Amino acid sequence: MKIQKDGNGQPYIEWLQSKDNYKRAWIQKREGDNDFAGTGRYLNVVRCNEPGHPGGNPADFPIYNELPDEQILLAFVYTTNAITGLSDSSF
Repeated sequence: MKIQKDGNGQPYIEWLQSKDNYKRAWIQKREGDNDFAGTGRYLNVVRCNEPGHPGGNPADFPIYNELPDEQILLAFVYTTNAITGLSDSSF
């Protein structure tokens, strides 16, 4: 699993969740009115129309701890795929 950076410098992981069904999870920094939880960081996840092309509206989750962005992403993707029944070969 490879952690990459998007055009805003935000770390993300994109993976094949099922046949032709890609997902992207990333950590987003927010300030001011956009920081609704007052945490400054949010985990976002969204489907991808095709690899490298996120689509739709992401779900966002405020991050209330001090774990590094990369650790949060890896934990989220591995846990999500373990729960849904995907194996490491799906990445």
